[in-house]
Order: sequence, then C-alpha cells, then structure tokens
Amino acid sequence: MKNANCNSMLELLNKYKKQIAYVIVGLFLLYGIIWIATRKPQIPADIKATLDSLTNANKILIEHQKQIDSTIRVYEAEVKQVDYQIDNIKEKTTIIKEYYHEQSQQVNNYTPTELDSFFKARYNY
Repeated sequence: MKNANCNSMLELLNKYKKQIAYVIVGLFLLYGIIWIATRKPQIPADIKATLDSLTNANKILIEHQKQIDSTIRVYEAEVKQVDYQIDNIKEKTTIIKEYYHEQSQQVNNYTPTELDSFFKARYNY
C-alpha cells in the first residue's frame, strides 16, 4: 500500500514538474522583489557623521530655545506687573484730576477770606 502511494506521488510529480518548477521560481522571484523593496539603503560614513553632528547641534539649539522661552516668560511676568502699576497710576491720576477740577470749580465761588485760607492751606504761606 505504501508502495502504491509512493508510485502515485511520483507520477503526480512527474506529471506536474514544470508547473511545480514555475511555482518555485515564482516564489524565489517574489521573495527577491520583496527583499529588494524593503531593504534599507546604507548611508555612507561621512554623511552619517554629518547627520549625527547636525542632530547634536539641533539638541543644543533646542536646549537654548527652552532657556530663551523661560526667560521670555519671566519678562512677560514683569511686563504684566509694570502694566498693572501703570493702570493703577492712571486710575489715581484720574481721581486726582477729578478732585482738583472740583476744587478749582469751587474756587470761583469763594469769598475773599475763603480764597485766602485756600491758598494759605495749599501753599503753606
């Protein structure tokens, strides 16, 4: 029985040997094409060294940029503080202007004695 199976297998192999050979050659060609397509090209040593040095320089620049960004944040905080002080001074100036405007309007209605005491209090004479 084993002999019969072996003979039938050999007969099938002889009958389809061309097709089997084509399939094997096709598989090798497919493997070769895939290997060539996915192969990574080798970078020359001088270009690789240049890339490495540029990568290091880029890392240094990134660190400098981070330092500059932190400095900018400090200056922005100081600018906000100065802006707040300026706004506060503007509000006080407006209040003072309104007060002295009212005072100057009241001076028009003063009697000579009140006017004299006003200037005396204001200029300390």
